[in-house]
Amino acid sequence: MVTQLPRIPPDRDLSIDAVRALCLPVVVVLHALQMGISGDPLRAQNALAHWQPLVWITWVGMIMPTFFIAGGFAGITNWRRLSGEGGTARDYLRSRALRLARPTLTAMLGVLATLGIMALCGADPGFLHSFAFRLAEPLWFIAVYAICTAFVPVMARLHRVAAWPTYFALAAGAVAVDVLSRFGGVPIAPLNWLFVWLFVQQLGFGVRDGWYARRPRWLLGLLAMTAYGVIGAAVWGFGYSPDMLDNLNPPTVLLLLLGLAQVYLFTLLQPAIRRIVRRPRVLVPVAALGTFGMTIYLWHTVAMGVVVGVQSAIGLPFIEPLTPQWWLTRVPWLLAIAVVLAGLCPIVVRLERSWPRVRARKMPSWAALGATAMLVVSVGWVLTQGYLNWGSAAALAVLVASVLWLTRGGPTRAPNEPSRASDTPGLRATRL
Repeated sequence: MVTQLPRIPPDRDLSIDAVRALCLPVVVVLHALQMGISGDPLRAQNALAHWQPLVWITWVGMIMPTFFIAGGFAGITNWRRLSGEGGTARDYLRSRALRLARPTLTAMLGVLATLGIMALCGADPGFLHSFAFRLAEPLWFIAVYAICTAFVPVMARLHRVAAWPTYFALAAGAVAVDVLSRFGGVPIAPLNWLFVWLFVQQLGFGVRDGWYARRPRWLLGLLAMTAYGVIGAAVWGFGYSPDMLDNLNPPTVLLLLLGLAQVYLFTLLQPAIRRIVRRPRVLVPVAALGTFGMTIYLWHTVAMGVVVGVQSAIGLPFIEPLTPQWWLTRVPWLLAIAVVLAGLCPIVVRLERSWPRVRARKMPSWAALGATAMLVVSVGWVLTQGYLNWGSAAALAVLVASVLWLTRGGPTRAPNEPSRASDTPGLRATRL
């Protein structure tokens, strides 16, 4: 039996797909291991909060910068393709926001449905609130990624006309925010959600243009070691936490440095990655993870809810985190989540095909920005407040309104505008 290989577009870099396919399971496994349920009454908490080995694992295992590098690569590729077809920044913003908002809304409703079933089965309200808060934590990526994506047309232009000043300005902004917030007591640390991740996204632009691949391999290795050396100096000389997860919320300049180290190391390994990923046994799972990547990221929280609900229903005990018995149960825990996810993926894909067709109507820039802001605000609220409160119900209503607005588009059809959404620049389906 011959395996049908996925069709590879000529402008697609399989090394980007490969690193995203590798990073996705790392993120899911980390989130799953962080879910600790114990106590009397039961409560959910971060099981790895006091596990010291994780601190040093994060120097390698904190791969969120790689996600944003890959996102930058995909973003500028899509923007250039769209603008080459006559599309505008508002077309890009609308299409990308909708590709984030729709699956996010579906997954959030899936989490609420799971929590509702658990409540109907008699789960303790206090446990449900703590559990719901933990299930909301992965939403931070959606909020920040939506913001960074909205900046792609502007940042792509800056990359074209003033690449180095843009890098230095973003890095200087991140450093200034850290200095003023950490050592001056100025409450501006959240600004680094913008400076740090826009800088790392910009690194993906450089990967797309082959900047780093043109550098000598010895220089890439030296630059990666230098970035790690500066991280070490910041930890032991300036009091930064050695735990990269602590440096995530809000992000510090250490994540900017980690992004630099990762882009250099990725470029060093890129030729080997390209050779390996073209092998059928590697390409097929990479393509599968690419196809279901967003579903896996968003719905692994639903899968955790299902597994916890079943465990409660059949009376299996919840073991104290970090004990030897708890570590032994992590293998069946992870396998159970994987099995539920495997069952959910095709169902979710069919559900998402039932979304109404996107109307081929031009959306004003202010409207596309407003709908994107609604997405960010609604997801940000649930992220910080959890799922189970009236404010989160209002936030979901805002997200629904954002999806409807993005789907409907502008008030009137533009002259000579095609009637089919798939013919409209920026609304064409893309896997990047």
